[in-house]
Amino acid sequence: MKQPHIFRNGMDKPTIITAQQYGTKVSVELDHSDTDIDELFDAFETLIIGLGYHADAWKGWIVERAAEYDEEENEKWEDLNQLEDDFFGKLDTEDYEGEFDDYGMKITPNKVLIDAKKQYDEQIKNDKKKKKSK
Repeated sequence: MKQPHIFRNGMDKPTIITAQQYGTKVSVELDHSDTDIDELFDAFETLIIGLGYHADAWKGWIVERAAEYDEEENEKWEDLNQLEDDFFGKLDTEDYEGEFDDYGMKITPNKVLIDAKKQYDEQIKNDKKKKKSK
């Protein structure tokens, strides 16, 4: 059954991306409009290479841009952590024993699990001894 036009909203129309440089024109056509980011970047890669750039140049640019984005994200987190430290005060972990998670919460081992692990290891050791003695 054909959907009314209001629900199709043009999604059945193709996506056409065109680039032109030095007299070379390259187009990529996808048979739908509801593209995802992967499809778009694949199309952009095709355009870049079609205009004469080497595939390694495209990949190098992606890697460099990713490093820039990664640095920006790290700076944002550092800024956020600094704001939290300024507001709540810096957690001084030197006064505490044990490990801390990413949120400054002390990680305390579960005594029951530690004891169970010891019993398990002891049982494995005893089983190996029994097998050797046979």
